Amino acid sequence: MTTTEIAAVAAIFVLFTATVAFFEAGAANKSDVTNLQSQVSSLESSSSSATHTALQTVAQASQVAPTARHITLVAEPATITLATNVTYDAWTFNGTVPGPTIWANQGDTIVATFVNDFTTMAHSIDFHAGQVSWSADYQPIAPGQSETFNFTVDYPGVFMYHCGTSPAIEHIADGMYGAIIVNSTKPLPPAPGGQYVLVQSEFYLNGKTGADGNYAGNYTKMLEGSPTYVVFNAKANGYVAKPLPVLPNQLVRLFILNAGPNEWSAFHVIGALLNTTYIDGNPANAEYGLQTLNIPPSGGAIVDMYFRDPGGKNPFVTHQFEFVPKGDEGIFLVGGATSTTSTTSTSSAAAAEVHVSIPQGSEVNTAGPGYAPATITVVIGVNNTVQWTNNDVAPHTVTAVDKNFDSGEMNTGDTFTYTFTTPGTYQYGCAYHPWMQGTVIVKAAP
Repeated sequence: MTTTEIAAVAAIFVLFTATVAFFEAGAANKSDVTNLQSQVSSLESSSSSATHTALQTVAQASQVAPTARHITLVAEPATITLATNVTYDAWTFNGTVPGPTIWANQGDTIVATFVNDFTTMAHSIDFHAGQVSWSADYQPIAPGQSETFNFTVDYPGVFMYHCGTSPAIEHIADGMYGAIIVNSTKPLPPAPGGQYVLVQSEFYLNGKTGADGNYAGNYTKMLEGSPTYVVFNAKANGYVAKPLPVLPNQLVRLFILNAGPNEWSAFHVIGALLNTTYIDGNPANAEYGLQTLNIPPSGGAIVDMYFRDPGGKNPFVTHQFEFVPKGDEGIFLVGGATSTTSTTSTSSAAAAEVHVSIPQGSEVNTAGPGYAPATITVVIGVNNTVQWTNNDVAPHTVTAVDKNFDSGEMNTGDTFTYTFTTPGTYQYGCAYHPWMQGTVIVKAAP
């Protein structure tokens, strides 16, 4: 767009604003308005077709082209750790609670395949982001069966998906839920200070463990609304023991979902305000300067905020305080972000192993490195053995894109070691969390 064209567009805007001001002041008479409208029409006519083309091009460039996103969710039983020495026989999607976070852009088509890997129990899938036929797509699937259907995500937001098989309260309380996050066609600004997905939910445990040493869900307690634990991301105080790092005075973004199934979330960050809150995660529903965010069961939100005190700690809780002792608390560690810079070790005096950490918070920090350092360079015969350590509270994997190596599931504190013998560039990631990606560059000995 030329300077002249830009000036013409600006003049149109100024005159339009003046017209509105005239009406608001109540001082515009018919001849004044006619004169202003005439000037606007004249400027519009004089602006070249190139100006309009340029404006359309800018608008189109800001849009993300819709795409088809293929996802597979598998209903399967799994053992999870809710708290220290407390394991639970969960019903899950893809072996985790919450299930995998699904990311899409407004206008995308979701091609969903649902597989029931239970041996004796029917399950179903319900996407709150979809507008489909319940009787056709959301019905229970028998053990060993599967279905595939698709829908378009028309609205941006933080939406819940869950098993809807009756009694739905039991299937959700036992762990069958997750978040699908749909980005708006008008994207939000970047959040360099940190970006996390937090899912609040409740667990209702039997009074004692079963023969396998694990707890199971208590249906009577579910109906009574008497939870044993209320937690973020299925971990009682998990982010107190290992706080989530954020940067001071940088925009931090939280994607929050309340999976319930019963209780509201009164989300609150101690020592900070929620600068901008997008109710249900839709940028059209903005509220400002909230002290506490109320989220109903199955509701969501996006919270943009800043932390002012470098090096401080800011707890986050539900302000329904009866649930804080039950595990619904975490901490943001201000100034605790991990470097993502590349590390190169070529000296013959270097250690035989190169160490890579899976940092705390990697499960939910979609903007974080996932692996630290994210890129390493090793030399065959010098330091070509790499060890990964899971320092997060959630399980992860180290899985090569080309399948040359795979750690399998790594729980907290687990390590995986692999020795590279062929020069090349190796990409890898976490099978559970697609935003976690790393690279190993292998060089021949000098």
